[in-house]
Amino acid sequence: MAFYTVMTPPPGSGGARGEIEQARLLPESFSKSAFLLTIVWLLGKRLWLASLIFVLAGAGLIYLSNRFGLHPVALTLSYWAAALFLGIEGDNLVTRKLARMGWRLADVVEARDLPEAERRYFERALAGERTVPRAVAAVATPPVPPSGSLPIIGLFPEAKGR
Repeated sequence: MAFYTVMTPPPGSGGARGEIEQARLLPESFSKSAFLLTIVWLLGKRLWLASLIFVLAGAGLIYLSNRFGLHPVALTLSYWAAALFLGIEGDNLVTRKLARMGWRLADVVEARDLPEAERRYFERALAGERTVPRAVAAVATPPVPPSGSLPIIGLFPEAKGR
């Protein structure tokens, strides 16, 4: 079973039902396409800053290779290490990008595949369930200092306010 993160668009994009219909389900799993097609995948997902960082890191490694004689195996290993990182964290980069654009986390769904995850999310969302409990900010009351003298508990009871 896989987990899918459900992101809904910012408020004001067509009401509650419209937000549910425009929801994006992002898998919480290894992305083979991000691993194998790194820069193409980054550009396809419109992750411009990550694409720029990836290209600059590659150019820096090529510069180090030419300037200081970095071994070609080191270049290959560094590329595949970056590709492995992107395969593991690629979908989280997309989730963070959507969150910066105002999208909200609506739910996390466990399902075998994407169609089943969509079905489960839509059943819950359209049934009126609250998918993610909203954190209610509790009003913090300041602690009331004790009145009168209290016995000192601890290693140094003779401290007397020092």
